Amino acid sequence: MYSSENKSGDRHFIRRLPLQAVLVVPFVVQIFAAVGLVGYFSFRNGEQAVNDLANQLIDSATQRVDNQLDSYLALPQQLTQVTADAIATGQLDLNNPKASELYFWRQSKAFPAISYFGYALPDGREIGAGRYLNPKDITLYENLPGGKASDYTSDVSGNRGKLIQTYDFDILKENRYIKATRAQKPFWADISGVTINNIQVSETGAEVQAGGASENVGDYSDYISVPAIYPILDRNGKFLASLICDLQLNDINRFLKSLKISHSGKVFIVEPDGRMVATSGKKPILNKLKYPVERFTVFTIPEPLIQTIATRIQQESGRLQSIQTTRELRFKYNNQRYFTQVTPWKDPYGLNWLIVVTIPESDFMGQINANTRSTILLCCGALVLATIIGFFTSRWITGPIVRLQKASEAIAAGDLDRPVEVKGIEELEGLGRSFNQMAVQLKTSFTVLEARVTERTVELQQAKESADNANAAKSEFLANMSHELRTPLNGILGYAQILQRNESINSKGRNGIDIIYQCGSHLLTLINDILDLSKIEAGKLEINPRSFHFPSFLQGIVEINFIRAQQKDITFDFLPDANLPVGVLADEKRLRQVLINLLGNAIKFTERGQVTFRVEKSDTVNEGKNTRIRFAIADTGVGMTPKQVEKIFQPFEQVGDTKKQSEGTGLGLAISHKIVFLMDSEIKVESISGKGSTFSFEVQLPEVRDWAADSRVVSQGAIVGYAGERRKILLIDDRWENRSVLLNLLEPIGFTIIEASNGQEGLQQVLQTVPDLIITDLAMPVMDGFEFLHSLRSHRELQHHIVLVSSASVFEIDRHNSITAGGNDFLPKPIQAEILLEQVQKYLKLEWIYQAPKDEQLWDLDVAQEIKPPSRAILTQLAQLAKMGDLEEVMEVAQQISDGDNAAFVRELIQMAEACEIKQLRAFIQQYLA
Repeated sequence: MYSSENKSGDRHFIRRLPLQAVLVVPFVVQIFAAVGLVGYFSFRNGEQAVNDLANQLIDSATQRVDNQLDSYLALPQQLTQVTADAIATGQLDLNNPKASELYFWRQSKAFPAISYFGYALPDGREIGAGRYLNPKDITLYENLPGGKASDYTSDVSGNRGKLIQTYDFDILKENRYIKATRAQKPFWADISGVTINNIQVSETGAEVQAGGASENVGDYSDYISVPAIYPILDRNGKFLASLICDLQLNDINRFLKSLKISHSGKVFIVEPDGRMVATSGKKPILNKLKYPVERFTVFTIPEPLIQTIATRIQQESGRLQSIQTTRELRFKYNNQRYFTQVTPWKDPYGLNWLIVVTIPESDFMGQINANTRSTILLCCGALVLATIIGFFTSRWITGPIVRLQKASEAIAAGDLDRPVEVKGIEELEGLGRSFNQMAVQLKTSFTVLEARVTERTVELQQAKESADNANAAKSEFLANMSHELRTPLNGILGYAQILQRNESINSKGRNGIDIIYQCGSHLLTLINDILDLSKIEAGKLEINPRSFHFPSFLQGIVEINFIRAQQKDITFDFLPDANLPVGVLADEKRLRQVLINLLGNAIKFTERGQVTFRVEKSDTVNEGKNTRIRFAIADTGVGMTPKQVEKIFQPFEQVGDTKKQSEGTGLGLAISHKIVFLMDSEIKVESISGKGSTFSFEVQLPEVRDWAADSRVVSQGAIVGYAGERRKILLIDDRWENRSVLLNLLEPIGFTIIEASNGQEGLQQVLQTVPDLIITDLAMPVMDGFEFLHSLRSHRELQHHIVLVSSASVFEIDRHNSITAGGNDFLPKPIQAEILLEQVQKYLKLEWIYQAPKDEQLWDLDVAQEIKPPSRAILTQLAQLAKMGDLEEVMEVAQQISDGDNAAFVRELIQMAEACEIKQLRAFIQQYLA
């Protein structure tokens, strides 16, 4: 045992040990040990190095082949996908052979690896192009129904040249086509190998001999191809066509030959049934002595090494089909040791190949031995050099400094748990402690920062998910809403217009019909505005001002919302300013949308009490005729908290009672807020929870006098017929209510109406009845509108018929596609009577016969004699008010003279004013003035 003094002395000796000895001695010992171990294990691990190098080379080659297959075989799938998208969007019409042929010629020209690209239809027609006869030139291919195929040369523009050959070939009996009719997704068909003789073209045509030619027949070229099949289905999963894209595999052969694995290494690709796909060897993989041409298998190909590899794979793994994972083989052939690896390769479309890479040990064993000797010599040299350098540099480098440096590098790399231990040098112990304290502080700071970053990341992810869900909900909502609502609206608005033309309905009934039409029209406007939300958010929505009658505009809004308020048994007060302008210039559609949205929300969230709609001139000083109008909607409903007020203008954001939220989409206030912003104003909100809310905004509405000039009216009067012979109109629509609307609009004024429920019936009616005009829908069973237009325009005797396309779709692409497909014009649903009659008159070149309007007829003398008019001064005042369109002031004057003998006059006056029959009102007053 040692005494305490001895222990203390040992510690003192260690602390006084020279720094140079501390560094040099361990350093030299480590170098000697490293050199000795390297020399020893270099010899022992030579064989392992060979195995590792072989595995690395094989893995590298396999990976390169795998990557090449992934990229090269993706081309036909991408081309068929792009072509399918072009067919779906109408950019490529498979029923147009010439355009289709040019399209596939261009694709074949752009991608030389594609030997054939085309499509096949259920009737047996096949159109395509490719280098399947001559690798240098593109051949055009056509197979007519019945199985008669033809090959043509092509010029530099893709047009047909000379006929090369014709032959019998029925695509409908081909296995790849039969599979396509049953498939629901793209797939690969079986690989085919062909031997093609050179093409000789004469002045009268050309002849081609293909497949199975012997070597003494002439020059030939071989190609192997794999067809990518893409079935085209309709929305119901019905098969429409098959896209066929043959990809040459010759480039894979060339790629395998270009791989520099080793001096004698080989790579080949086979199918699980043993048939060759590609090889880096010089032997061909097609057996040209057989007809039709067949591919060699790994057991029959004239390469003994490949046959030996196949035999060993079968011995160790059984059948090739059973290989599902990478297998490694070691065997000897001709006294040479071979390293072989078999790797399965698959793609999502059905290809299942085996990649086989083999390398002989002799290719790199000599270099391994040379490298081993070089390593030993380098290690010895490094030992001597490192010892000398370490001895001299140890004088200047100290251990604590090195440790501090490593610690600082570790901190820079993010490792804050490595403390610095400094012993033996008193001057650096304090620095080491300070350094450790700094590391602890940094670790604490980074921990806090990481926690904050994690928390913020979670918040951002949640926000992103919420936004994605909202966008998905919006897209689904917009997609489902358009067609479902516009189709029934077509019937509502159509019959409302028919009833408006009925002369037997009294003024009260007509007023009710007008309200129905206004409500339906507003609902249609709401649908369109919801679909325009993306345009508003993108800043593409524009304000389109037009002049209109301001009092009737407000009255229409009031009537719609008054009915809603009556249904809820709440009071609706309309308080207009007496000095409001008669005619204004504004975007009537957008202003109506904002007001009805705000009024609708006020009524929806008010269970008792009242809703007040106030319209007044602003106190702001007006410049010239630019009048600022203030709109205010106040209710006694549920109200909102300040926090809810902040969110109400966000899209899809609904506040308040959950039961009420289900009645809306959460878009109304967001759209209204952005529309008012485009009008250089903003919506202000004042709300108290439980007591009610007030929404208000001010907009500048320039006053105009000639507002009536922009109104869509038939100034000549009601149309009762047309001049000339009776015309026939064919209506094609699968919905009877849509046909009924058009029938009731057109038949009463003299047209002969013919009906059909789909495009196929429509074509039969065109042939039988020869109509003067055709109105067709787009979405129909059996044959839709696009197919009908194509068939009509393709028929020599029918292609000049006038066709108006009518659809409930509001998307511009459908309008454009209908005109492109052959329509003369477009009629959006619900049908507007004025637009319909304008287009019928335009394309049939008609001269309408009008009935004189009621306001131009004098009143019956007997009735006029029973009515006692007021004084001439009052009549003059009323005439001036009627001329200005100030119906409110007319009714106010009428109330003042309602007593006495003027009761009948006042009753007629008020009835016309309430019905907004301005022309009749003017004629009525003018009669008594005369």
